[in-house]
Amino acid sequence: MTRVLTALWLAASFVWQLLLSGVATLRIILAPRPTVQPALVRYQFEPLGEGGAALLAALVTLTPGTTVVEIDMASRTLLLHLLDGRDAAGTAAGIRRHFERHVRVVCGGAP
Repeated sequence: MTRVLTALWLAASFVWQLLLSGVATLRIILAPRPTVQPALVRYQFEPLGEGGAALLAALVTLTPGTTVVEIDMASRTLLLHLLDGRDAAGTAAGIRRHFERHVRVVCGGAP
């Protein structure tokens, strides 16, 4: 039952983050002089199986402003392209708080 409730919470959290990120991305696009600093950053995730890592990568990629370029299972990292990398630590904290911890419950840790 915990997995089902967590999956529902993850879905709701994803939709909310999708809306927030969409608005933030729209502001950047419509700004007369956007002050963005695109960046590639490595995001270290807790032990997850391949399915969990793929789900995490999909959630991150489907959120406007972030794209997963590479999943490295050996080092447990995602290479992220951020539309605005000025707050990369905040983005990583958001991924951990809103997605990763729920993905770990739904998919389990590493086998």
